[in-house]
Amino acid sequence: MTKSFFGGIWHDRYILASFVNRDLQSRYRRSLLGVLWAIITPLALSVIIGTVYAFLFNQDVKVTVPILFAGLNPWTFITFSAEGGNTAFISAEGYLKQLSVNPQIFPLRTVCVGFVNLLYSMMAFYVLYLILQPQAFGAEMLMIVPGLLVVFLFSWGLAQIASVANLYIRDYQPLQSLALQAFFYITPIIYRPSQLAEQLSFIYRYNPFYYVLEVVKQPLLGNLVPYETYLIAIAVALVVFAVGTAMVSRCRWKINFKL
Repeated sequence: MTKSFFGGIWHDRYILASFVNRDLQSRYRRSLLGVLWAIITPLALSVIIGTVYAFLFNQDVKVTVPILFAGLNPWTFITFSAEGGNTAFISAEGYLKQLSVNPQIFPLRTVCVGFVNLLYSMMAFYVLYLILQPQAFGAEMLMIVPGLLVVFLFSWGLAQIASVANLYIRDYQPLQSLALQAFFYITPIIYRPSQLAEQLSFIYRYNPFYYVLEVVKQPLLGNLVPYETYLIAIAVALVVFAVGTAMVSRCRWKINFKL
């Protein structure tokens, strides 16, 4: 199953690249700022929320804004991939029915588009962080590479799960949106784990999104990540990806029928 799954992606790699390139171009085609919106949106949210948050809780803006920005970047990518996965097969109905193309490239198409936007927003983060806290830059930031691999695998798995689930359960999309909104508030993104009372620590300790975000967020900030966090994040990403891959592979012959 795994060999066939990845073999299909490799076979259609040029088609996938063409789709991703077209999606990126069409996304910002009629916009004056174009791809800059991928940078402006998370940056503006971080500055607005961070400034208000720092004012209300007497925090340093130079510390609060980068923490928010570092957390919002991977979270935006995860939600973009999961939400885009809902329509991955539906929007590709014409291609799947008329062409001999492997369906597994379509959830991956969504994830790749989101990943490019993530890289753009990360560049904006580094520019901002260099201005606010240049002393934080160090070799620890190189650990962003394995962190990005983990969050990519996790998001790919979510996109695959959503792409198949939405074919069978058309109410899956709003349910997923509600679930992601709930996880946004119970995951330390707009606040720090240390701000929670000990009796409330279970909110993030048993939250899979927390570990996946940490392996990206902390290296962005120039902090070391405990190896236990990496192990949990990798395990979570592999499980989610394995479930998503199994769903797409086993339902492959049914996808055209459901469409």
